[in-house]
Amino acid sequence: MRKLIISLVLSVLATITCLGWSISEFAALQNPGTENSSTTEHLAALTLLGVALSRSLDDETASNTPFIDSWNRHNSEQLSLIAETEFSLPTPLKLQFDTDASLMLESDEGISLHYLMPKTGQVLNINTNLTTPEDANSDLNELYTMLFYGGVVVIMLVWVSPLIRQLLNLSKVTKAFGMGELQQRMAVNKTSYIASIETEFNRMADRIQQLVDDNKLLSRAVSHDLKTPIARLRFGIEALEETKSEQLRVKYFRRLNQDLDTMEELVMTLLSYARLDQANIQPELQPIELNAWLQSKLATQADGSHLLEFIPNLQPLIVNTDPKYLSMQLSNLLSNAERFGQSKIRVLVAVEHGSVWIHVDDDGQGIDTLEMEQVIKPFVRGQQSRDNAGHGMGLAIVSRIGVWMGSQLSIGRAPELGGARMSLQFK
Repeated sequence: MRKLIISLVLSVLATITCLGWSISEFAALQNPGTENSSTTEHLAALTLLGVALSRSLDDETASNTPFIDSWNRHNSEQLSLIAETEFSLPTPLKLQFDTDASLMLESDEGISLHYLMPKTGQVLNINTNLTTPEDANSDLNELYTMLFYGGVVVIMLVWVSPLIRQLLNLSKVTKAFGMGELQQRMAVNKTSYIASIETEFNRMADRIQQLVDDNKLLSRAVSHDLKTPIARLRFGIEALEETKSEQLRVKYFRRLNQDLDTMEELVMTLLSYARLDQANIQPELQPIELNAWLQSKLATQADGSHLLEFIPNLQPLIVNTDPKYLSMQLSNLLSNAERFGQSKIRVLVAVEHGSVWIHVDDDGQGIDTLEMEQVIKPFVRGQQSRDNAGHGMGLAIVSRIGVWMGSQLSIGRAPELGGARMSLQFK
């Protein structure tokens, strides 16, 4: 939104400044001012001439008619003499004329100059076809004004057209998303005015789709994974009701307890996965020295059935993470390695391509390349885990934590032990 406001202000300022300057320069080229100056100079010259003529013609003994006729034949400015009594003026102008003995009037025909000749009691009139510079340029001023505002409108339309397209696209994608097309996303462009809104929409859409997928996942898990222990409970209860042998009754009770434990474990796993929600969890990120932290954690993780080897980095490495959830990731990765490894587990810390890595290697059969992207999904188990206990949730939990905590999970092949390599990347 900040980009939109800044671009709007800059566009308006740039438009007014550049367009105003361009029109001013164009007006200066088209009308450099010679016409206005020549008109002003001509009026000034006529004013001085009128003063001189009124004084020379204000003579009762001389006849002015021949001079006036000759002047009118050779000049565009026409001279005439009328009696002062015939020169009618409004009272304010009359007072001004009597005081200054001269007066300039303007009409549709042009500018006229009038001079009082007190000796003869006449008024000398000089009629011209000149107009004031303002009137002469009024049409051009209106044209330039229209060009300025028209240019502002056009430039603003050019600026706002991408915004309109982006808003229409956002409206279209939002409507499709609301109709159930949850895969709809906005193509975010760095130059977009509403890039932040588009990004937030995509995050919201990802969040909603994740919630919907989790809901479907939990529904399928409850309907599928709970069927087997429930069926066992039902058969066990029926067998318990029919048997009279105390030894069989103890055996059936033990199996019922095992089935209840299986159901409880599944429910707890589902709840743990559902609770790993960035909207509901606020991770307490803090800097930790990774080598020392892993050393203390691995000391309590060894189960005795596998040789656990730790290879720290030669240099201290500080990462910003939440130790509680990082411990949850590490525990799931070690549990996975213990389940599928044969005898040895290796944990090593490395710096590769500008990132810090925790690698957990085992010497098991590894994960098939085609299954690497699938096994991180909830309740998805690889071919090697079909005969092992578990619900296929360990790697899904590690992956979900890594998405919002910045310790992303990747799966590969252990280069030395030959089994699976589970890696956490810290930027």
